Amino acid sequence: MGKKKNTQKAQIRLSGQNIYTDKKNRTIYYDFVTKQGYIVDKKHENQALFFKNRFAVILFAAILCAGTFLTWLQAAIVFAVAIVLAEVKFRKSFLKQLEVAQDIDFERKLSPIKYIVENKEKNKVMMLAILYIVFAVLIVLNAYMEQYNSGLIALSIALAVFGVYCSIIHLIAFSKMK
Repeated sequence: MGKKKNTQKAQIRLSGQNIYTDKKNRTIYYDFVTKQGYIVDKKHENQALFFKNRFAVILFAAILCAGTFLTWLQAAIVFAVAIVLAEVKFRKSFLKQLEVAQDIDFERKLSPIKYIVENKEKNKVMMLAILYIVFAVLIVLNAYMEQYNSGLIALSIALAVFGVYCSIIHLIAFSKMK
Protein backbone atom coordinates (compact mmCIF):
# COMPACT_ATOMS: atom_id res chain seq x y z
CA MET A 1 0.00 0.00 0.00
CA GLY A 2 1.25 3.45 -0.86
CA LYS A 3 1.65 6.33 1.52
CA LYS A 4 -1.40 8.49 2.02
CA LYS A 5 -0.89 11.89 0.41
CA ASN A 6 -1.63 15.19 2.08
CA THR A 7 -5.20 15.70 0.90
CA GLN A 8 -5.42 19.34 1.94
CA LYS A 9 -3.62 20.71 -1.12
CA ALA A 10 -2.56 17.64 -3.11
CA GLN A 11 -5.16 18.11 -5.82
CA ILE A 12 -3.58 21.16 -7.54
CA ARG A 13 -0.15 20.82 -9.21
CA LEU A 14 0.66 24.54 -9.43
CA SER A 15 3.48 26.19 -7.53
CA GLY A 16 6.21 28.73 -8.05
CA GLN A 17 6.23 32.18 -9.58
CA ASN A 18 2.93 34.10 -9.30
CA ILE A 19 1.17 31.26 -7.43
CA TYR A 20 -0.29 32.12 -4.03
CA THR A 21 -3.20 31.09 -1.84
CA ASP A 22 -6.16 32.99 -0.49
CA LYS A 23 -7.53 32.90 3.04
CA LYS A 24 -9.61 29.83 2.12
CA ASN A 25 -6.42 28.03 1.00
CA ARG A 26 -7.43 28.02 -2.68
CA THR A 27 -4.77 28.23 -5.38
CA ILE A 28 -4.42 31.72 -6.87
CA TYR A 29 -2.58 32.78 -10.02
CA TYR A 30 -1.57 36.45 -9.69
CA ASP A 31 -1.25 38.27 -13.01
CA PHE A 32 1.08 41.28 -12.76
CA VAL A 33 -0.31 42.82 -15.96
CA THR A 34 -3.92 43.02 -14.76
CA LYS A 35 -2.87 43.31 -11.08
CA GLN A 36 -5.51 40.71 -10.18
CA GLY A 37 -5.50 37.24 -8.73
CA TYR A 38 -7.47 34.44 -10.33
CA ILE A 39 -8.70 31.31 -8.56
CA VAL A 40 -7.45 28.16 -10.32
CA ASP A 41 -9.66 25.18 -9.63
CA LYS A 42 -9.03 21.55 -10.55
CA LYS A 43 -10.84 21.71 -13.91
CA HIS A 44 -8.60 24.58 -15.14
CA GLU A 45 -5.38 23.11 -13.77
CA ASN A 46 -3.99 21.64 -17.01
CA GLN A 47 -4.59 24.86 -18.92
CA ALA A 48 -3.05 26.84 -16.07
CA LEU A 49 0.06 24.63 -16.15
CA PHE A 50 0.49 25.25 -19.87
CA PHE A 51 -0.09 28.99 -19.66
CA LYS A 52 2.16 29.32 -16.60
CA ASN A 53 4.95 27.67 -18.60
CA ARG A 54 3.94 28.97 -22.04
CA PHE A 55 7.20 30.76 -22.77
CA ALA A 56 9.33 27.71 -21.97
CA VAL A 57 7.07 25.33 -23.92
CA ILE A 58 7.11 27.57 -26.99
CA LEU A 59 10.87 28.09 -26.66
CA PHE A 60 11.45 24.32 -26.62
CA ALA A 61 9.25 23.92 -29.70
CA ALA A 62 11.13 26.71 -31.51
CA ILE A 63 14.48 25.08 -30.71
CA LEU A 64 13.24 21.75 -32.02
CA CYS A 65 12.04 23.46 -35.19
CA ALA A 66 15.37 25.26 -35.64
CA GLY A 67 17.29 22.06 -35.10
CA THR A 68 15.21 19.98 -37.49
CA PHE A 69 13.57 21.71 -40.42
CA LEU A 70 13.63 25.50 -39.99
CA THR A 71 16.43 28.01 -40.11
CA TRP A 72 17.31 30.04 -37.04
CA LEU A 73 15.47 33.07 -38.41
CA GLN A 74 12.35 31.05 -39.30
CA ALA A 75 12.34 29.49 -35.83
CA ALA A 76 12.62 32.94 -34.24
CA ILE A 77 9.64 34.13 -36.29
CA VAL A 78 7.63 31.03 -35.35
CA PHE A 79 8.59 31.64 -31.69
CA ALA A 80 7.46 35.28 -31.81
CA VAL A 81 4.15 34.47 -33.51
CA ALA A 82 3.47 31.58 -31.10
CA ILE A 83 4.21 33.81 -28.09
CA VAL A 84 1.78 36.45 -29.35
CA LEU A 85 -0.93 33.85 -30.03
CA ALA A 86 -0.44 32.17 -26.64
CA GLU A 87 -0.56 35.53 -24.86
CA VAL A 88 -3.74 36.58 -26.66
CA LYS A 89 -5.37 33.23 -25.86
CA PHE A 90 -4.22 33.52 -22.24
CA ARG A 91 -5.57 37.06 -21.77
CA LYS A 92 -8.74 36.90 -23.90
CA SER A 93 -9.86 33.35 -23.19
CA PHE A 94 -8.25 31.62 -20.23
CA LEU A 95 -8.26 34.44 -17.66
CA LYS A 96 -11.91 35.19 -18.52
CA GLN A 97 -12.85 31.64 -17.39
CA LEU A 98 -11.40 32.12 -13.91
CA GLU A 99 -13.01 33.75 -10.90
CA VAL A 100 -11.23 36.87 -9.64
CA ALA A 101 -9.82 36.41 -6.13
CA GLN A 102 -10.45 39.14 -3.57
CA ASP A 103 -8.29 38.04 -0.63
CA ILE A 104 -4.86 36.96 -1.85
CA ASP A 105 -2.38 36.18 0.91
CA PHE A 106 0.92 37.33 -0.59
CA GLU A 107 2.76 35.92 2.42
CA ARG A 108 1.67 32.39 1.48
CA LYS A 109 3.47 31.80 -1.77
CA LEU A 110 3.47 28.18 -2.94
CA SER A 111 7.16 27.48 -3.48
CA PRO A 112 8.20 24.65 -5.78
CA ILE A 113 10.32 23.06 -3.04
CA LYS A 114 7.47 23.05 -0.54
CA TYR A 115 5.09 21.68 -3.17
CA ILE A 116 7.51 18.89 -4.11
CA VAL A 117 8.12 17.93 -0.47
CA GLU A 118 4.40 17.78 0.32
CA ASN A 119 3.04 16.20 -2.87
CA LYS A 120 5.61 13.95 -4.51
CA GLU A 121 7.11 10.62 -3.64
CA LYS A 122 10.76 10.53 -2.64
CA ASN A 123 11.87 8.12 -5.39
CA LYS A 124 10.15 10.23 -8.10
CA VAL A 125 11.84 13.38 -6.83
CA MET A 126 15.28 11.78 -7.06
CA MET A 127 14.50 10.43 -10.53
CA LEU A 128 13.44 13.90 -11.71
CA ALA A 129 16.64 15.41 -10.29
CA ILE A 130 18.68 12.88 -12.26
CA LEU A 131 16.63 13.38 -15.44
CA TYR A 132 17.07 17.16 -15.32
CA ILE A 133 20.85 16.70 -15.12
CA VAL A 134 20.72 14.24 -18.02
CA PHE A 135 18.65 16.78 -19.99
CA ALA A 136 21.24 19.49 -19.27
CA VAL A 137 24.09 17.32 -20.52
CA LEU A 138 22.23 16.02 -23.58
CA ILE A 139 20.98 19.43 -24.76
CA VAL A 140 24.54 20.80 -24.84
CA LEU A 141 25.93 17.59 -26.33
CA ASN A 142 23.28 17.68 -29.05
CA ALA A 143 24.13 21.29 -29.92
CA TYR A 144 27.79 20.38 -30.19
CA MET A 145 27.22 17.22 -32.27
CA GLU A 146 24.76 18.93 -34.62
CA GLN A 147 27.20 21.83 -34.98
CA TYR A 148 24.62 24.48 -34.18
CA ASN A 149 25.46 28.11 -34.79
CA SER A 150 26.49 30.25 -31.82
CA GLY A 151 22.93 31.48 -31.18
CA LEU A 152 21.52 27.97 -30.81
CA ILE A 153 24.52 26.89 -28.75
CA ALA A 154 23.91 29.81 -26.38
CA LEU A 155 20.25 28.87 -26.18
CA SER A 156 21.16 25.23 -25.50
CA ILE A 157 23.49 26.32 -22.72
CA ALA A 158 20.72 28.47 -21.23
CA LEU A 159 18.39 25.47 -21.28
CA ALA A 160 21.11 23.36 -19.67
CA VAL A 161 21.42 25.94 -16.89
CA PHE A 162 17.65 25.76 -16.42
CA GLY A 163 17.90 21.95 -16.23
CA VAL A 164 20.60 22.19 -13.57
CA TYR A 165 18.45 24.70 -11.65
CA CYS A 166 15.45 22.32 -11.72
CA SER A 167 17.70 19.46 -10.62
CA ILE A 168 18.98 21.50 -7.68
CA ILE A 169 15.41 22.33 -6.64
CA HIS A 170 14.52 18.64 -6.69
CA LEU A 171 17.68 17.71 -4.76
CA ILE A 172 16.91 20.31 -2.09
CA ALA A 173 13.35 19.02 -1.86
CA PHE A 174 14.67 15.45 -1.65
CA SER A 175 16.94 16.41 1.24
CA LYS A 176 13.96 17.91 3.11
CA MET A 177 11.75 14.84 2.66
CA LYS A 178 11.25 12.48 5.56
